Amino acid sequence: MKKCEYDQMYMLEESHFWFVGKRMFINKYLKSIQSSITQILDVGSGTGGTTKWLGQFGDVIGLENNTHGVTLGKKRGVAVLKGNATKLPFNDNCFSLVTLLDVLYHKQIRDVDTVLREILRVLKPGGYLLITDSAFPFLFSTHDDFQSGNKRFTLGQLHKNLSNSGFQIDRSSYIFFFIFPLLLVKRKIINYFFPPIRSDVNNVNVLMNWLLISLLKFESIFLSHISFPIGSSLIILAKKQQKQLVKNLS
Repeated sequence: MKKCEYDQMYMLEESHFWFVGKRMFINKYLKSIQSSITQILDVGSGTGGTTKWLGQFGDVIGLENNTHGVTLGKKRGVAVLKGNATKLPFNDNCFSLVTLLDVLYHKQIRDVDTVLREILRVLKPGGYLLITDSAFPFLFSTHDDFQSGNKRFTLGQLHKNLSNSGFQIDRSSYIFFFIFPLLLVKRKIINYFFPPIRSDVNNVNVLMNWLLISLLKFESIFLSHISFPIGSSLIILAKKQQKQLVKNLS
């Protein structure tokens, strides 16, 4: 991404409805496995806002391949290294949780399976991978271009990637279900007539931001019990099986 996109993310990550909502959804999934989380790796930590928030669940370190992103993460007080998702600078079996939050859709990720197998390597047997990412190719828009994205996924597609890479799916869902119609209109109709000059990560009216956060909080309550059939993003919790260590050694 361009430097200006990182700067905008740094300013808005703690308060913008999209980031706040995503953390609420992540929280619902991680609460169910909290007792098993100790060491956390946040791959693609961006400007470090969510990385810092993940610290409530365990000792966390971020990995970011953009130098400016690393600088902003350190400015937040986050432990972050510069590195690539396809070659993680860590030993085998050393993390109980790896997060991959809106990373796979980036054009720099040319082979999803390579990234997933590398994450499997650094996860402890029984460890978890939490993914969030952009959903549905038909939603691709200028927002994705500005964010250096070149793909969007379906749950079925990523389930297949995860299974092929040796993961077991624990649970998954589409997210941002309740605001999906609004986003569809914004991306496919409004943007057509009024082409944006930057991504959708920008300032939102205070009242509108509060209303959207309230709506997403309501959605997160349902997420504890059901999987949504559609949404602008997706979330997956997958597990490295205990027997995976034996497989790797055989």
